[in-house]
Amino acid sequence: MANETNSATKRGAEAETGSSATFMGWRVITGLFIVLTVSSGFGFYGQGVYLRALVDERGWSTGLASAATATFFVVSGVCGYAISGLLIRVDVRKVIVTGLLVGALGLALLGQAREPWQMFAADAIFGAGFALSGLVPATTTVARWFIRRRSVALSIASTGLSMGGIAITPVIAELIARGHLGQVSPWLAVIWVAVGVPVTLVLVRSSPAGENQQPDGDPSVAAAVGLIGLSFAQARATRFYRLLTLAYLFVMLGQVGALSQQVKLVSERADSLAAASVTIVAASSVIGRLGGGLLVSRVSPKVFTTVLMAVQGAALVAFAFAETPAALILSCIVFGLSVGNLLMLQPLMLAETFGVREYSKIYSMSSLITTLGVGLGPTLLGVLHDAASYQLAFLVAAASSGVALVLFIMAGPLQPAVARGAHA
Repeated sequence: MANETNSATKRGAEAETGSSATFMGWRVITGLFIVLTVSSGFGFYGQGVYLRALVDERGWSTGLASAATATFFVVSGVCGYAISGLLIRVDVRKVIVTGLLVGALGLALLGQAREPWQMFAADAIFGAGFALSGLVPATTTVARWFIRRRSVALSIASTGLSMGGIAITPVIAELIARGHLGQVSPWLAVIWVAVGVPVTLVLVRSSPAGENQQPDGDPSVAAAVGLIGLSFAQARATRFYRLLTLAYLFVMLGQVGALSQQVKLVSERADSLAAASVTIVAASSVIGRLGGGLLVSRVSPKVFTTVLMAVQGAALVAFAFAETPAALILSCIVFGLSVGNLLMLQPLMLAETFGVREYSKIYSMSSLITTLGVGLGPTLLGVLHDAASYQLAFLVAAASSGVALVLFIMAGPLQPAVARGAHA
């Protein structure tokens, strides 16, 4: 009888505190992983494939098509900031599902574009949908569900970004090569919705509080740390926030500019490797991100990020001079190692430094400013290619990474909100 009583008491305590045995956080991470896989495969990594198809099929210049790609990223950044307040009030599933539907519409319309203005309009719609189903809602959700294991959880969820480049984008490239963008894009849109919407509705949940659980599956008393954090106004006034954000503007200028032009660069120097180059970068990104998620819990995120910015710059210099298949593959591998982790570290450092109190606003504003670099990168590298060569374009991208490195070092040490004692 005593044993039965003790067991019942234990079960009751577990139900009340949200024990790790029933913790839903990892199920949520699984859902976000899949959502980011399809969104990045069709959206982020797919941009290089669509750019090449639009240039080849429509006869538009690389610079013009690159400007449309930049529109995708700029609109994505603006919409990401626009929904930051909404994420505090609205079930995240509604936001993601809306994004999947809007993004699929934009993708379908992109394939039907016959005039430049139609291409720009489709990419704007595409970018809005990508934002609503991308990193802002995903990282906000991860930050709510995890505190102690946030770096690992974020690395797993964001690995979906790279997995999209491995599992989806090469298939898109092959389908477009066999047919053309206009035939393929409506079917791609249908697949995106058919996979993403059910997964979101079944697996994703906005916060542990809505499920009577606590971050990390901890008891209520341990989860009190989740209330610690700075307001958006406090965060944006700090030197660390301003310089980190500015540094990431230059990081993304080089990174996204290179990603958008990578397929075309490789096709000009070793055409048989063009589609495979996306897979190589994405696979390297997966390996780097999973390893980085474990490593960043043991070393300073500031030091880790500094090293990766230098690695990205070196990879872009390598791309500039790579002419042989072996050199191109090596450039892709090194570049991928930096891509995956740098994308993960920005939201991680912001969450660790400023807490979750107003995280969606803090991250989305940083992401919006970063989007200036994201939007400029594809256009700048495309114009430099048309005017000179990809060698000059990628050297400029590498220089942008160097500027980012200097700014980030100047930002000063990462000082967690817990250390400041800042409470909501």
